[in-house]
Amino acid sequence: MELNIEQSDLAFAVGRALGSVSTRSPLPLLSCILLEAEKDGLRVTGTDLDVTTSVLAPCEVKSPGRAAVSARHFHDVARKIPRGPLSVALKDQQCEVRYGRGKGWSRFPTQDPADFPRTPELKAEASLKLDGDALGRLVARSAYAASTEETRPQLNGVLLQGGDGKIAFVSTDGHRLARATHQGTFAGLSKDGVIIPSRALQAVSRGAEDATGPVEIEIAAGKNQAGFAAQAGAYRIQILTRLLEGPYPNYEQVIPRSNPKQLKCRRADLMEAVDIVASHADNVTRQVRFSLRRGRLGVASATELGAGEHQIEASYDADDMEIGYNAGYMLDILRSIPTEEVAFHLNTALSAGVVEPVGALPQPDEELLCLIMPLRLPDAVG
Repeated sequence: MELNIEQSDLAFAVGRALGSVSTRSPLPLLSCILLEAEKDGLRVTGTDLDVTTSVLAPCEVKSPGRAAVSARHFHDVARKIPRGPLSVALKDQQCEVRYGRGKGWSRFPTQDPADFPRTPELKAEASLKLDGDALGRLVARSAYAASTEETRPQLNGVLLQGGDGKIAFVSTDGHRLARATHQGTFAGLSKDGVIIPSRALQAVSRGAEDATGPVEIEIAAGKNQAGFAAQAGAYRIQILTRLLEGPYPNYEQVIPRSNPKQLKCRRADLMEAVDIVASHADNVTRQVRFSLRRGRLGVASATELGAGEHQIEASYDADDMEIGYNAGYMLDILRSIPTEEVAFHLNTALSAGVVEPVGALPQPDEELLCLIMPLRLPDAVG
């Protein structure tokens, strides 16, 4: 294997492939990336067997070949090498990188590339395209609510669902829920949907941000696989992931149909209040108290760490109410909403509240709904 490539191209490809490399694996090869010099360029692949990222970068291939090198070690050096042309070659079972027209070189031990996991072939049963910007927004507005616990593995991902002239990204951990939708015709994607692991969507989101054209999404539910491919300038990024096994809970049943009490306030004001007061909150529950009064909202917390209260103006004309919320969950929701004001649709201090943007989103063909479960306050009755 021998090739010439720009430092920026090598660093980009290795950096993106690194996103799928396991940080902890008993298999040494899973801590590696695979370098493949092909006729179309240099393909860099990383995998943890569940998520595989492959990036094709432009280069001048003098002789084809393959090498498996330590992912983090190689990336650490590749990103520090001075910008400009460099050469990569396989010599005596070591991968050698020369740069700066003789200024420096680095060598890396290699492992047998024949033992590197093969990327399975995806035979799509359904396919669709989505603009990179839209895909990135949908992921950002939904994936934060996915569970990180292993007790219900189907909640460790985002439900990708079609039907009703739109595509929906839904996630929940049982304490909060986020649903972001985008209008369009997405043939082949069913109402039942498929569950994409959150970790895979993190890599997809990074690729979507770089995309200079639509992201191609392929679903092979029968094979329990999904693929995402995008062109990012001169780079071709492909991500393949295993799907999580369902079924996904019927989340629509937990969305309240009638929450008569409505609170409106400036999003930035509420974020500031929650962020400040959360400094006094319990380290485990992160509980803050919302005190709803006509025309205002108080956010407070009191623990052995200290106490604080922050008042903001708000539109509220229902009965006084005290509600407890997890400050971290609340901030996640507020960060995901792009509008200047937010609206809370509430019923009781112990029932789910719906949080939505006030007015249309900047993208008129998109919608966003968030749900958060309250925490029982120490002095709550009933």
